Amino acid sequence: MSDSDTEQQRKVVLPQIIMNVFDTQYQVVRYVGQEILKWKLIADPESWDWDVYWTDSGVQADLLSKMKQHQKVNHFPGMYILARKNNLGKQLTKMRRRFQKEFKFFPFTWMLPSDVQDLKEYMKGKGRDDILIVKPEASCQGRGIFLTKSLEFISPTERYVVQKYLSDPFLIDGLKFDFRIYVLLAGCDPLRIFIYTEGLARFATEKYIPPHPSNFDDLCMHLTNYAINKNNENFVFNEDVQRMDVGHKRSMSSVFEKLKQEGRDIDQLWMDIKQIIIKTLCSAQPFLKHQYTTSQPNNLMNNMCFEILGFDIILDSSFMPILLEVNHSPSFTTDSPLDQYIKANLIEDTLVLMNVNREEKFRLIQEKHQEMQKRILTGRNIRMTQEDRKTIIEQYQLIRDAYEDDHLGGFEKIYPCDEEYETEYFTQFLSYASDIFEESTGTKKVQLPSRKITGSPQKSIKLDAAKIYAQPLRVVVQSQQSQSRKTKQHTLLYKSMIQQQIQQEQRKIQVMMKQRELLQQKQKYIK
Repeated sequence: MSDSDTEQQRKVVLPQIIMNVFDTQYQVVRYVGQEILKWKLIADPESWDWDVYWTDSGVQADLLSKMKQHQKVNHFPGMYILARKNNLGKQLTKMRRRFQKEFKFFPFTWMLPSDVQDLKEYMKGKGRDDILIVKPEASCQGRGIFLTKSLEFISPTERYVVQKYLSDPFLIDGLKFDFRIYVLLAGCDPLRIFIYTEGLARFATEKYIPPHPSNFDDLCMHLTNYAINKNNENFVFNEDVQRMDVGHKRSMSSVFEKLKQEGRDIDQLWMDIKQIIIKTLCSAQPFLKHQYTTSQPNNLMNNMCFEILGFDIILDSSFMPILLEVNHSPSFTTDSPLDQYIKANLIEDTLVLMNVNREEKFRLIQEKHQEMQKRILTGRNIRMTQEDRKTIIEQYQLIRDAYEDDHLGGFEKIYPCDEEYETEYFTQFLSYASDIFEESTGTKKVQLPSRKITGSPQKSIKLDAAKIYAQPLRVVVQSQQSQSRKTKQHTLLYKSMIQQQIQQEQRKIQVMMKQRELLQQKQKYIK
């Protein structure tokens, strides 16, 4: 055997990454996987030979329970707790009963028919002059939505989500608009939340006039949904990625820059939006945690599910952000250069941030293989104490911090927080959400009342928002990464860990080669 052959056998061949795209309609997902990341794509509903399963639908706990440690899926089981309008309303209403000031960021909401009596009393009292917006419980893209001032137009047997209509929105050029903000939930136990620094601003196509029975039916005035307004003759499409401030769908950054030039406090707005996102996800965390840990109790790295959520935020006349809804499958249609640019970058940065690569796949497979060998040698499962389990989880989180700090792309990490006082502020919401979950499942334990922390963290964001949004997205990435205080230390930790895994495998190969050489020598001696 030649030296070159021996050296070739000693090399560790890293496995390829496979992405199953059977259940997605979006070409941009395939484009990013195949053309940018150079992965192998399959479209087989029966195959389990994949590393990433991308689906446009929700994910059941059964699928997660069958997954291997190196596999990832782009949804969390149970995300309907926020994605369905009625569930989102229920969760946030319960939280607002305890934290009135902190959870005032969404409209008064009623779920019909169960809340019909409360709605009647509201309309007879302080809401007698209010306009209601009525949304079918399971609708999307603005279908079936209508405005009314009377309960007579609402069927008592249909399931609706009814909200107080925001009749005094903040306008640009006389038009209503909202933001589609992309949020990556990268873990649920504990929460790991990232916000994308670029998003979409979607404009209505008819000049806004305060609601009156004569214009209730003019949905292109009152709704900002792209699916509705794109069919209006006034709609202007974006045709040049270099001009993201043109048309009825623009980049969020261009609108932020316009507002900045008009003297608006974009830093404060961005901080308020981030708090809305964290509080909303805190309200659902106990439910998501239960679904996840029941399906994968041994996934201590908290990394087998990820989800890109679309938070729809509108501004009122006082420039305060209001949450409209949360989308668990935001559209990745790319029918304009603007869409293609933002969504392709978003998907790429998400998959990179989730550490989907050959080295990590190799490490996880080898780690699982070593665990199985230990079981075979000892003849029993190795049980960890709670203290050991906690220690390992903390170590894994440090490893994730190391990798994520160096691979943020266009994301900004917003939870866990950098400062301890910020984390303590949000802990009160997690604690109360746990109480709600335990009460609903009958597992509540007797506890002392949780301590309410008034006020909110007023820490300035790391970078000046106006500077962020005035730059191209890729320049923003570089400036964000340069701000990380832990990047070098964490990156070395992560790379060292991978290198150790590879060295172990190389040593095993060397031992096998020596054993083979000895065997060949013995065979020659016998002959």
